Parts: sequence; C-alpha cells; structure tokens
Amino acid sequence: MNKKLAVFSFVLALVLGLSAVADLSLEEIIGKLQANQSKIKDMYVETLTTINSNMSAPGQENKGPQKMVQKSKMWTKGQDKAKIEMLSPNKQVTITNGDKMVIINPETGQKMVQDLAKMRAQGMSSGNQGMNLDKVKEFFDLNVKQIGGQYVITGVPKKANQALGKMEFYIDQEKWQTVKIMMYDAKGRLINQSDIGYQEIDDVWVPAKNKSVMLTPMGKMDVEMEMSNVKINQGIKDSEFRVE
Repeated sequence: MNKKLAVFSFVLALVLGLSAVADLSLEEIIGKLQANQSKIKDMYVETLTTINSNMSAPGQENKGPQKMVQKSKMWTKGQDKAKIEMLSPNKQVTITNGDKMVIINPETGQKMVQDLAKMRAQGMSSGNQGMNLDKVKEFFDLNVKQIGGQYVITGVPKKANQALGKMEFYIDQEKWQTVKIMMYDAKGRLINQSDIGYQEIDDVWVPAKNKSVMLTPMGKMDVEMEMSNVKINQGIKDSEFRVE
C-alpha cells in the first residue's frame, strides 16, 4: 500500500469513524465525530510497534521471517499539530504544523521541510484535517448497514482503481469508534485488515492497540502497535510543534 493510499485511508477512517447509525445522514455522522474529537484538545502517547514480515522484492531471494521493533513518542494538538519522535531502531523527529512538515535528524541536526498544501488540495492530509464530507463523496460511493452489534460503512471508489476496490469500516455501537478497517483490491481480495482496541480516559475512548495485517504478492506483513502512558488535555505548548 503506497503512502498516499495509507494517508487517505487513515483520514477517511477519521471522517467515518464515530457513528454510523443507519438512519443518520453523513452530515449528522460528521457532526457526531467532530463533537467526539473536540473532547481531545491534545494528547501524548508512547508507542511500541512490532513488525513481522516475510516479504521479498521480485527477483530477490526470500530472506525468511524478519522482525523489527520500533519505539516512539507522539504528541498531537488540535487538528493540525503533530510530533513523532522515533527512539529506536533509528532516531528521527517528524513535526507537522499546519501546512508545514519538518523531518529532523537529531544526531546531525539536519532538517528537511515540506509544504503540505498541495497534498491537501488533492484530498490528502497529514493529521486529521484536510478531508471533509464533500471530498469523501467525491471519491467514494457510500452505504451503511448493521451487522450484529456493529455498523459497517462501505466505501467504493467512483473511479476504477487498480489498488483499491472497496473499504469497510466496522463501528462499535457502544464506543462509537472504528474497531476494524478492511481494504480490498479491485478483484475483491483482502489486502489489509486493521483491528483497533481502545481504553477509556476521562470519559473519552482513545486507541490502545492497533493490529494490522497486510497481504501482497510479495508476502505478508504483521504490524502491532501498543500505546502506553497516554495523557490527554495536559496543555501541550505550541512550541513543541515548532517547524522553523
């Protein structure tokens, strides 16, 4: 899955992720999502990500199972401020603030600044802004159905897409959060599944674990992220997200 598709799927999940009661309009769903997101002014979290893969590039010898463990810290504030500090196996700091993103090598001090305005103009975004209901409808035909104790929103691209056939978002009717995301290719084959677990902090459900499985012709990749030391609404200063 390329970066643009991954970013788009993440943003679409945020847009659709709160509530999908079948008799609600998408406008009402967006309103409920915004009400839920407004409870989190800022958030800090420490992550431990374990990646297991047996992927091999075409023409290259399969090296067998591979494992990598990543540790990081993350800060977010509002809709357009985010900071990720990678601690291992490599050190790197990525900061997003509005239309700017900077990648910093903490060992050398080298910085690379990128302008995100063009990405947002194309419907892509960093963080959880830059996508609205009109943009979602522009790309996807949407429908909602109830399966057991969950609601499922299905999005099918309006234009033929070789990489993506459809996406399904499974919504927990008690937490009103997305607990599963399924992605299928144009032939209906599952290419990615993410299962998301939550914890309740100060009456707000926040992610606690995300387990994803990616299936490709080159092999399989399992990614499990665990969140710890989660803190919300602690008053993170804007200076934490300085990009200059």
